Amino acid sequence: MYLYNPIEDCYATKKKINIFRKELDLLRIKKKKLNILDFGCGNALDCGRYLFNNLDNYLGYDIYKPGIDFAVSNFKKKNINFSNVFPKKKFDVIICSEVLEHLVDPIIILKKLNKSLYTDGILLGSVPNGYGLTEIEKFLIHKLGIYAFIKKIYYLFKKKKRTKKKIPFNYESGHIQFFRINVLKNIFDKASMRVNYIKNGSFMGADISGEILFRSEIMKKINTRLPDYLPSFMCATWIFKLLKK
Repeated sequence: MYLYNPIEDCYATKKKINIFRKELDLLRIKKKKLNILDFGCGNALDCGRYLFNNLDNYLGYDIYKPGIDFAVSNFKKKNINFSNVFPKKKFDVIICSEVLEHLVDPIIILKKLNKSLYTDGILLGSVPNGYGLTEIEKFLIHKLGIYAFIKKIYYLFKKKKRTKKKIPFNYESGHIQFFRINVLKNIFDKASMRVNYIKNGSFMGADISGEILFRSEIMKKINTRLPDYLPSFMCATWIFKLLKK
């Protein structure tokens, strides 16, 4: 029923999408058609498109207009829409995937999203572990200039080809929040949201490790299944489900 299916990567995208879809399917038992808000959808390539279906009403919201324009031109349908104006209506499901770490004040935004949920609605999301192996890797490779060096070497030996039109992505909006699990729970509580669960996503995976260590299918499986048996502080990403208090 879903229009697109994800392929697993070092960020546990397929694992996350499967968790999201399971929640949508369970909620759809009560309501045949869901109203879904994808908050911070960007260009809809990383998460949104994998939730598109022919039943539910999907609305992707983002402040980055080039991303919204791209999503409109590539995915817009009768029941799939995008906007950079926050909607004034309520939803059955709100998706907040890889967004909270980019916000100056996550509590204010979560309170706003809480008000946009129906009483029996759910909020599904994901965030990186701010002190996990992935964030440490990102810090080191950028701080020491390793990423910039490898990028130069790559383009030095890469044959010049005609490239496709560049896909818009808001690179200026980097991570400004670095969560620990107890801090994250405290933020949810202050936003009057009740945690139903927080699950581990991937073990690790950033620019270098993702391209070198976790390219094979077996390593991707290890990277996404191992976290199911590890404490949360050892994992790179967390996937959560919130309810209204």
